[in-house]
Amino acid sequence: MPEVVMSQGPTDLSGLRVLVTGAAGGLGRAVAEAAHAAGAELVLTTRTAESQAAAAAGLDGGPEVVTAVADVTNDAELAAAVKLATDRLGGIDVLINNAGVAGPAGPAWESDPVEWQRAMDVNLGGTLAACRAVLPGMIERGRGRVITISSHAGHTRWPYVSAYSVSKAAINKLTENLAIELLPHDIAAFSYHPGLLDLGIGAAPAHEAVDPWQRRIDSWLAAQRRSGGYATLPAALANLLRLASGEADALTGRYLTYEDDLTALVAATG
Repeated sequence: MPEVVMSQGPTDLSGLRVLVTGAAGGLGRAVAEAAHAAGAELVLTTRTAESQAAAAAGLDGGPEVVTAVADVTNDAELAAAVKLATDRLGGIDVLINNAGVAGPAGPAWESDPVEWQRAMDVNLGGTLAACRAVLPGMIERGRGRVITISSHAGHTRWPYVSAYSVSKAAINKLTENLAIELLPHDIAAFSYHPGLLDLGIGAAPAHEAVDPWQRRIDSWLAAQRRSGGYATLPAALANLLRLASGEADALTGRYLTYEDDLTALVAATG
């Protein structure tokens, strides 16, 4: 990877074309807003046509925003989204694999096998499918970055949410392998833990869950929220944008978090 200089001010993504999967809401929407504010042109994919309009709402003005319906488990839809991005923007510089599902709650041997497998198909399979759709273009241009949203649950464990934990662990290992395979093409790959956020799986439930295992998980999340175990959204986005900018390409292949000092880690690589 080329030598980079760590910026001291706000991250600048001007000139970069960033694809965010699962961009209709939650972290995906927050990432889209932050990347757009930092100057990036966007390609936002959503699972349904109903959520497509919501993905770009409020992002008019400034860099161009392209939206597409592309379920990450649908290769044809992903290919069409990448073609649209290529036709409209000229390609994709940064892929942010955000789309994912929580999967079933409860002991692994009691979990609905269909829902358990779906979590693997979306979280791991969808990540690989998006990479397959985007990487050929990056390789042709000889540059790019792949950032996949991971979790501490994949770095250690999360009992009773095994499908989520196992799929995120697999994402971390996929990233390690991709990074080596992509080195000759000057493309970096990272798995990134944004911290527990009051979004998506970490959001406070509107109603008490009926399922006792889900109640147990909700109770643990509530305890984390009370004890300061949650990350702030600005902190979660800061390192993510820095990875997207290329400041930390020397760290390719690593599992990184919102708490990491990227400047120190890059310096330590020599």
